[in-house]
Amino acid sequence: MKKIFGLVLIIGLLVFAQAGIATAPAAKASASGVKNIILIIGDGMGFAHIQLTRIVYGKLNLEDLPYTGYEMTYSLSGEVTDSAAAATALATGIKTYNGMISTVTRGDKMYNLTTLIELAQFLGKSTGLVTTTRITHATPAAFGAHVEDRDMEAEIAKQLIEHKINVLFGGGKKKFDEATLELAKKYGYEVIFDKEGLEKANGEYVLGLFASSHIPYVLDRTENDVGLLDMTRKAIELLERNPNGFFLMIEAGRIDHASHGNDIAATLAETKELDDVVGYVLEYAKKRGDTLVIVTGDHETGGLAVGINYGKVVDVNRILSIKRSASFMAAEIKNGGDIKEVVKKYTGIELTDEEVEYIKQMDQENPIFGMSNAIGEIISKKVGVTFASHKHTGEPVPLLAYGPGADNFVGFHHHIQTSKLIAKLMIFGVPRVNILFEGTSSAKGDLNGDYKVDEKDAYIALMMLLGENVDTELEERADMDNNGIIDLHDVMLILQEA
Repeated sequence: MKKIFGLVLIIGLLVFAQAGIATAPAAKASASGVKNIILIIGDGMGFAHIQLTRIVYGKLNLEDLPYTGYEMTYSLSGEVTDSAAAATALATGIKTYNGMISTVTRGDKMYNLTTLIELAQFLGKSTGLVTTTRITHATPAAFGAHVEDRDMEAEIAKQLIEHKINVLFGGGKKKFDEATLELAKKYGYEVIFDKEGLEKANGEYVLGLFASSHIPYVLDRTENDVGLLDMTRKAIELLERNPNGFFLMIEAGRIDHASHGNDIAATLAETKELDDVVGYVLEYAKKRGDTLVIVTGDHETGGLAVGINYGKVVDVNRILSIKRSASFMAAEIKNGGDIKEVVKKYTGIELTDEEVEYIKQMDQENPIFGMSNAIGEIISKKVGVTFASHKHTGEPVPLLAYGPGADNFVGFHHHIQTSKLIAKLMIFGVPRVNILFEGTSSAKGDLNGDYKVDEKDAYIALMMLLGENVDTELEERADMDNNGIIDLHDVMLILQEA
């Protein structure tokens, strides 16, 4: 960052009311930082995912979030991010390269980037991560670990425990060896594996691993499977006991997986589950008045399109009649089932001979995902929707908010800006912040030159310098840990000095 603070600069940021939305529900503002933060991430969820879920399932709870924005997702790798880089941006306020988990390389040096979870712990709050993927998967990992490669899931499992996150709920039992489970118990974790354990859980630290890998799709679950709403309810029950409040990240992680497979029925069922969680969390926040709720996607997956022709083309009844995911059907076929019979049994759809041949061909080309991807493609087109690919896209994603400071999230954002705003509200609350640059102080931590280190200096480090390499005199004063990059750790150290 070039040195630009030669003149007096007054910054009045984030006016509490936005024009044109005066009818939005009012929320109480705390005197200092917002007490509770609940960040809900639909992994792979774009605008079309929400629109199609609304068409199929009716009015959504998402529609009751009064403040909306437009979230850009690109990473240092380019226009199309992966979940690791996207979650790192949301968790730390700093862009990184695809595959990296709350770390970034600059030149020949790699930096660990302090996260919102670590900031919340610094502020005395309880913390939680809830997901329908493995708890060691990219999105939760970026909030609770620091590794150079998202595939280092055994190391991520250890770090989640060592970082003493109060609630860890998801799948991924196979990534926790006996030594890591023993480590969790040593650190005071209550370790649970099923719905009964979830219902009874009451510890200050709880590790819930409810599937060997990812939690089954909504369409494939039995009554014994734990769902996202089950985990969310218990997480809030456990976390809200802290008088200082909590930070909770909830991920509907399998929207992404179903979209990768072009499986429209599973995609929308997973998005509907996210919406059910939004409904529960929104009611909780409305009753309390001290809880900020943010909903976004980390990226869009599949290039989902609403319709493949003009007029009323989405076959809602047929989508609702599909009973299993495409991956479930593919597994049954690989275990000896007939392709036509299996697809008809779970969808009511009659495949042509040409479609059967295409499924077989795709299976030969990609033995892991080819069959389920082909089934997903065929069914999606038959019900009136289509996907552009089996990968992520660079499309923007929705950003919605409710609660104290929710008006901050209106308009165009990138993940790093959203992260900074969450941190700002967690530390400083919702009032207008005025900063005056004056004086010539060169003391470490004194960024506005008023010869003292206080919260205004922390605000400057957070909102103006976060993510900067240290190459100016101002940045040297902000780099409290002298590691060459400004991150949330420096903000925390300035607060400590203050």
